Amino acid sequence: MNNLIEFLENTVKTKAGDVAVSAADGTFTFGELRSEALRIAGHIAKSGTRGRTVAVYMPKGSKCLCAMLGVLYSGNIYVPLDCRAPINRTMQIFEIVQPLMIISDGRYIKTLVERGVNGDTLADYDTVLAPDIALNLAQQTISLSQDVDPAYILFTSGSTGVPKGVVIPHKRVINYINWARNFFSIQEDDVIGSQAPFYFTVSAMDIYLCLSTGARLEIIPEHMFSQPTMLMKHLDKEGISLIFWVSSVYRHIVQSGALTEIQPRSLKHAWFVGEPMSVDVLSYLMGKLPNVGFANLYGSTETDMTICRKFSKNDFPMDSIPLGYPCANTDVLILKDGELAGDGEIGEICVHGPCLALGYYKDSEKTRSVFVQNPLHNNYPDIIYRTGDLGEIRDGQIFFHGRKDHQFKHLGYRIEAGEIETTAEKLEGIKSVCVLYDNVKRQIIMLYEANGLTDELTLRRALIENLPAYMIPTRYIHLDSMPYNANNKKDRIALAREYMKEEI
Repeated sequence: MNNLIEFLENTVKTKAGDVAVSAADGTFTFGELRSEALRIAGHIAKSGTRGRTVAVYMPKGSKCLCAMLGVLYSGNIYVPLDCRAPINRTMQIFEIVQPLMIISDGRYIKTLVERGVNGDTLADYDTVLAPDIALNLAQQTISLSQDVDPAYILFTSGSTGVPKGVVIPHKRVINYINWARNFFSIQEDDVIGSQAPFYFTVSAMDIYLCLSTGARLEIIPEHMFSQPTMLMKHLDKEGISLIFWVSSVYRHIVQSGALTEIQPRSLKHAWFVGEPMSVDVLSYLMGKLPNVGFANLYGSTETDMTICRKFSKNDFPMDSIPLGYPCANTDVLILKDGELAGDGEIGEICVHGPCLALGYYKDSEKTRSVFVQNPLHNNYPDIIYRTGDLGEIRDGQIFFHGRKDHQFKHLGYRIEAGEIETTAEKLEGIKSVCVLYDNVKRQIIMLYEANGLTDELTLRRALIENLPAYMIPTRYIHLDSMPYNANNKKDRIALAREYMKEEI
């Protein structure tokens, strides 16, 4: 298998009339999903170009999925984008990828044109027409594809203030999905309740488990995640059997008390990812949902999920939630000073295997800094990814011990403190900024020195124009002067001690 569209091509042979995806913007069977994707692919293929980036600038939904698959059918690389992100950030991404085409709809095309985007690159999803070439595209793409080719690019936070694009090949997703299907025994009668945005790496599990198994993908309306009781009723009504959500969503459900009112009867699999899950929250969930299989998955945009642990009632009591064990066909190394850390020693979590991304788009320097030669030997090229996460192996399991740099996870997203700092320091009147993360209160804290801009509301509004909503600080602290350590760097430890009452 060389290309992700083969998942859909194989499934449509036996399940063409079955529902593939349901969302607020429509429902498609597997056959309709394929036809609609080929319509989009035919329009792109008129350019006669393969291996180029095509941006998909649409709200999450059935049509957005069709557009992404259409890009794959055309032999190109899709770049899913956040329509609600500040337009300045979106324009930064366009500047990096220089897309062959931008697939969008009327609501957003007008905004892009006003910002100077070349109208010739814009394609309105609802009006593009596929020429006859579309009918032969599937077989052409499969025959010309290699599994090492890029499938899509996901943009994540960048420490310099510029988003970085992670290039993901077909083979990585194929390897990952084949593991998940077997490990969790996912069946064609499963219903997947999708929470993650399509520009977030977790969504790959939702999308490609659906296409590979024939399971139905139910895209849950976003507003339901702020109303846990409504959310649980929706899971029950739609017969959702599988959810793969960030830990913060589960915590919100527990805190709301929704599970005392309703427990979804069809739910079989509940997996969590993102910031660490607390023992109390997991214990409560397993008590309320005794027939559900819970699992922790660990990974990043650069690697997808690489470590996993299933849980049962026999695991309790426990002091902390382990990350678990390496997934099949994946090697996880805990390295300390270039050597394997001993049992119980803390080192950097490094990942090795077909799960790796190809690197960062048009950023070879950043790629070389984290996708490096395996330090355990120099006999042949052998690339590992340095996650920057700290961990230890204890009793055969991997445990998480925070970050070695200033990156943190918030609402499931990996965020570089440096991107918020760089963006804020460009604002008029701001002299210096330090961003900390409170792991207990789950808050982004911005400490800043300023000559003029000290009003919190004004500062917040200025940041909203330049940063995604999930990166906007929760607390703002105005400093008379920014403290620096002996190395002339912002003294994050001193600031954390004073304003968080803990060290970072």
